[in-house]
Amino acid sequence: MSEPRIELPDGVLAVRRGPGANCSSIGSVVDLLFATVVTAGVVYAFVAAALPEQETPVEEKPPPEEEP
Repeated sequence: MSEPRIELPDGVLAVRRGPGANCSSIGSVVDLLFATVVTAGVVYAFVAAALPEQETPVEEKPPPEEEP
C-alpha cells in the first residue's frame, strides 16, 4: 500500500512528517542550548560530589605584644 502523491504549493520543496518536523531553526538552537546546559550541570554536580571535602586551614594570630 503506497501513500498518495500530494502536489506541493509553489516554493515548498519538502514536508517532513512527525513531531517538530516544521519547527523553526531558532527553536532547535534553543533546545540544543538547553540540553547542553542541563548536561553540563549534571557533569558539574557529579564531579563536585566525587571530590573529597577539604578543610580550609585557619591561621592563628600571635597574641599582641605588650609594650613595657
